[in-house]
Amino acid sequence: MKALRILFIAVIVAACLVPSVFMVAGYKNPNRENRVLAKLPSFIEKGSVNTEFFTKLDKYTNDHFAFRDVLVNAFNSLDVAVLNDFNGKNAVIGKNNHIFYGETVDDYLGIDQLSEAEIDSIVNYLAALQTELGEKGIRFAFMVAPNKATIYPEYMPDYLRATDSARNIDMLRVALEKRGVGMIDAAEVLLNAKGTRTVYYEHDSHWNNFGAMLVYDRIAKFFGLEQFDAYDYTTVFDRTGDLHNFVYPVTEYKEERIVYPEFNPWKSKKPIDFDRDKTIQTTSSANGLTMVVYHDSFGRSLQPILSQSVGKLFMSSYFPYKTDYIYKNDPDIVLIELVERNLDKLAEYAISLGY
Repeated sequence: MKALRILFIAVIVAACLVPSVFMVAGYKNPNRENRVLAKLPSFIEKGSVNTEFFTKLDKYTNDHFAFRDVLVNAFNSLDVAVLNDFNGKNAVIGKNNHIFYGETVDDYLGIDQLSEAEIDSIVNYLAALQTELGEKGIRFAFMVAPNKATIYPEYMPDYLRATDSARNIDMLRVALEKRGVGMIDAAEVLLNAKGTRTVYYEHDSHWNNFGAMLVYDRIAKFFGLEQFDAYDYTTVFDRTGDLHNFVYPVTEYKEERIVYPEFNPWKSKKPIDFDRDKTIQTTSSANGLTMVVYHDSFGRSLQPILSQSVGKLFMSSYFPYKTDYIYKNDPDIVLIELVERNLDKLAEYAISLGY
C-alpha cells in the first residue's frame, strides 16, 4: 500500500513538472486565440530594473506553459459536459450549441447601460459629422452591429435573467431617428430574417455571410447601390469561430460558411489581411462612386460585398474616426459601423469632444 501511495505521488509530481520541463526545453504552443500572447519580460529594461518583471513573468508563464491548449480544452470540455458552463470571462455557453461573447452579457442583462446624456452626446456628435459631410456633398449613415445575444436572446442560458431596462441600441436608434441622422437598422433586418436561416455563427460572436449580405442589402437601399441575391450561394464547412477557440482551443468544430459568387469583379493592391492592416483599399468597375467605411470586426464580412458595389472602397478600423482620412479619399459615401458592445467607447469619445 505504501508503495502504491508513493507511485501515485510520483505520478502527480511528474504530471505537474511536464509542462514546465517542456516549456524550458523550448516547446511552443500554437496560438489559437484571437489575441496577442504575453511576451517574455527582461529583468533590465531601458537601463533600469523592471519593477513589473515578476508580474509580467507570471502572465508569460500562464500564456505559454507547455500543452496549455490541451489542458485548457480538457478542463473546459469537462466543465461544459458536467455543469453546462464555462469558467471564463470571454465566453458564455448558451442553448442549442451556441456560444456568446462574455463582454456582451451586460448589454443582454440591461445593466450599466448608457445614460440619456451619453446617448445625446453620441447623437450630437454624429449629427454634427453628418452636417459637416453633407456640406461637402457626402452622404452619411451610422450602423450598429448587434451583439449576438440581441438577435438570439432565446439561446442565452436561463441563469442570466434580462431586466426590462432600455438597451443602448434601442435608445440610440430612437434618438437618431428623432434627429434625422442617417441610420442603417441592422438589428431589424437580422431579427426579421433569423427565422429563414441562421444569421450568426454558433461558435462565433459575428454575423455569418448570409447575415452580412442581408445587412448590405439595407445599406444598398439606403445609398442606392446595386443589390445582390442573398440566396444565390453555395456552402462549405470550414469556419472555426472565435468563441470556439476560447472554450475548445484544441477540439475541431467546423461550421457552415456561405460562399457568394463574385457578382462584380474587384481587386485590391495587395492581399487583404485585416489582422495586419488597419486600412484597406479596393477598386471595381461597378460605378464611379467612392465609399469610406469606418468599421470593426463586423465590417470584415461586408468588405467583399462592398468592394463589388462601388468603384473605390476605403476601409479603416482606426478609432476614433478622423475626418482627414475621409477627406483625403474624397468619397461620395461614408458609413460608420460599430458593434453594440462598444457604444460606450463612442460615448466617451463624443463627450471628450464636448458634445
